[in-house]
Amino acid sequence: MPLHSTLASVERTPVEEGEIKAFAREHQHFSVAFNLFGECAAYVCILASTTVGDKPTWNVGQAVLGGHLVRTYKLMCFVLEEAIERRAELLTILTRMLAEGVINLRYLVLNFSRELVESYLVYSLQHEKELAEKIRSNVQAREGVELPIEGRMLRSIQRTFENSLVPESALPAKKIRNWGDKTLFEKAEAVDLPHAYSAIFGGPSRNVHGGWQDLLQHHLECLSPGEFKARLGFTRPRPQAVYALTGLIAEMLLDYTQFLGHPAVDPVVERVHDLLSRNALASELHEAYLVAKAG
Repeated sequence: MPLHSTLASVERTPVEEGEIKAFAREHQHFSVAFNLFGECAAYVCILASTTVGDKPTWNVGQAVLGGHLVRTYKLMCFVLEEAIERRAELLTILTRMLAEGVINLRYLVLNFSRELVESYLVYSLQHEKELAEKIRSNVQAREGVELPIEGRMLRSIQRTFENSLVPESALPAKKIRNWGDKTLFEKAEAVDLPHAYSAIFGGPSRNVHGGWQDLLQHHLECLSPGEFKARLGFTRPRPQAVYALTGLIAEMLLDYTQFLGHPAVDPVVERVHDLLSRNALASELHEAYLVAKAG
């Protein structure tokens, strides 16, 4: 299906200022945030399915970028499912995963080079190298007796290296701590997302690891200072993180389309710019709702 036809099938979420100002409940705002996020997911899916150039396939470098888009789309689908089920606990964890993917992909496209892709691949394949070495060590300790499961694992690891066009011997003996020689926070700074890192990555990290704030927020009911009981029901998600994610992912798509630099994706750029404008307005109207409610 031509790109124009595909885009035409994506429903544009209306953001009518007068209508939203009349909202009396936060769930109405969440519905708008949900629909804008779903629209954004459609554009991610479209770009993840689009190739430009002479071949309808990706080389390894392009696959690193395209694979991030595919992963983003799938995580966004999970967010939509958790939002429908009204489970903020898992949505928060997914937010952290999406934020890391956004930072990584933006850093890759804004600093794309063969060396950076190789750094990413070598860093990512370190676990496979360590696992292969451990298996070989165990086989050697048995005087060459290899278990069937070990043989399957070694063959699988070898296929991974072959498909990546990275020989196992190319990995350094000393473990690499960060690909691209930058921590995730340094990558966020490099793509002008340090505030997003703290708000949408740093905060949800405590939910991933089960920190005390996560327990207080989602899993305990505080009866009085120092007195709690279990909260077994799920927490209703709120719009703020969804609006923020939509904006971050849409900006990432603009970076990606600029990297592609092909007129075939221009219609997507127009739709994403329009989405960003509507998402920003809806987010501002929700903030005004919260201020008015507090006052």
